[in-house]
Amino acid sequence: MCGIAGWFSAEPRVELGALRLQKLAEVLKHRGPDGVATLEIDHVGMMHARLAMVDLVSGDQPMWSADRRAVIVFNGEIYNYRELRAHYESRGVVFASQSDTEVILAAYQVDGEMGFGRLRGMFAFALWDVVMRRALLVRDALGIKPLFVSEDTNGMLRFASEAKGILALNDARPELDANALHLLLNFRYVPGEASLFRGIRQLAPGECFEWHPGGKSSHRRLTTNVESIDGNLDVVLADSVRAHLIADVPVGCYLSGGVDSGLLAAIARKGGADLPTYTLAIGDDPAEARNAAETARTLGLVNVQAELGDDEVRRLPRMLWHLETPKVNAVQLFRLAELARTQVKAALSGVGGDELFAGYNVHRIFQMYARLPAGASRMVAGVLRHVLPSSVVPFGERERALDMGAASGDWPRVYALLRNIWDRPELRRWLYGPRMLDAGLSDALDVVRERWPAHRPPLAAMMEYEWRNKMVNDLLWQEDRASMAAGLEVRVPFVDLAVRDAVGRMGAPRLGKAALREVAVNYLPHRVLARPKSGFQLDAPAFFDTHLRASADIWLSPERVREYGLFNPGTVASLLRLPVERRFRWHFFMLYLMIQSHMWIDIFERGLSPGAVANA
Repeated sequence: MCGIAGWFSAEPRVELGALRLQKLAEVLKHRGPDGVATLEIDHVGMMHARLAMVDLVSGDQPMWSADRRAVIVFNGEIYNYRELRAHYESRGVVFASQSDTEVILAAYQVDGEMGFGRLRGMFAFALWDVVMRRALLVRDALGIKPLFVSEDTNGMLRFASEAKGILALNDARPELDANALHLLLNFRYVPGEASLFRGIRQLAPGECFEWHPGGKSSHRRLTTNVESIDGNLDVVLADSVRAHLIADVPVGCYLSGGVDSGLLAAIARKGGADLPTYTLAIGDDPAEARNAAETARTLGLVNVQAELGDDEVRRLPRMLWHLETPKVNAVQLFRLAELARTQVKAALSGVGGDELFAGYNVHRIFQMYARLPAGASRMVAGVLRHVLPSSVVPFGERERALDMGAASGDWPRVYALLRNIWDRPELRRWLYGPRMLDAGLSDALDVVRERWPAHRPPLAAMMEYEWRNKMVNDLLWQEDRASMAAGLEVRVPFVDLAVRDAVGRMGAPRLGKAALREVAVNYLPHRVLARPKSGFQLDAPAFFDTHLRASADIWLSPERVREYGLFNPGTVASLLRLPVERRFRWHFFMLYLMIQSHMWIDIFERGLSPGAVANA
């Protein structure tokens, strides 16, 4: 796991190239505390900040292929690199290291781009082909690792693991993309390939972007041909955990009181791994930490625990600098990563279990709406709308439930309302200030419709949509940034091509992780499997009232709200007067995002340091 950045230029050599590479190293060194290396040749500048996991001695980058045809900087892990190494050795390739990075070069040397489809793992890399004079930027098929790009009119392509790496190469100060912020305030992540920085985008999952010095470029999706694994879900999961444990450094495991992470730890333990586990005492269930400790004792594993600290407000600007986008449930991931990093350099995470096996309450609720007769649902919603009192503020939970009933049969809209996507003209006028209202903003519901897999039944469509969108740009995004801020590599065995294929062969999804529980009975006792689902999330009203109330007096003061122009001062004031109750959870989430949006302006548009923002 690492940080990569650099450029490909139309003209040979870039003025002050060495200084720019040094600046990149300073910005992204948190992703690779084990060492930084750079390369500058005609048309190419590359920087690599290394977090060493495999081949600690000879795996440094940028790395050249044996024939000196290509050079690469790579972020991630290739879990089948040993099998691929043996395959390419049988085809005459001679390796100079034990690194998975060199396997990528061998795949390109022998099979060209088709070789990239053999890679099983999480990866983003930039490769320069000296002979063909072309650059290839590639991101893994599931979007686990990030890669940002920006092209300018002078024929330069910039790339980086984080957008701030591209900012370090630009002379102009960045500008907020108001439309991206609008979508963030609806989805709580930026959908698609956009970022909050105007002119900087992500590569799509599985994208191969080809660029030539003459300005010609093309985009295509990699053809994945990872060797399939024979066997049932139990066999495939065990193989995925085994693969994700491959490292030359200690590996641990995040552990909650639930099934997903408990199953990963149990599979690892059964395979002979004695890995420490890490738990943050937070969640919907007040017994979450105690349950996690009990699971660890049952498996004979050490469990280390911590709680959220009292300095969350002062930490928020630094977190935002790492995240590059406001988030509502990232603070706990930063704490957990810091806890694990005190002992290990890599940790397994249960991210993806709920998404693959319909484990969330939203899956149950969505399926309930899908099974109700659409006509009856709409009729009941229409009657109740005239009987029940309206909420004291727009977009209350009762109003949202009635809107979902009225939309029955229009599954993208039902889903959007379920996920608090609120966009409509009257709410824009209620929420936004002039800077947002004057921008050309996308319809958030149209964004859902454009990506909705309408050919699938409602629940399956919802799960596929979230796997391709929320998983990539919300869950994996914040997991990457929180872990990299601590110099920790987080590995996600559920987000694996082989596991995804195995689940796909099982037919229609079943609620409550039924398929996963059928595997888990072979590893975990009944008392663990019987525990109710507990979300790893903040109680938004309580968190705001405890940690952010004083900060809101500063960052959401009427004067500052008018100065920044993003939000309506009257609306902000009315939200701040709401009682601290869970029924206003969405409204407190919005206040949290508003504070971070103003901090974002100061940090990125105005160029203030996170420390200066923390002291504002």
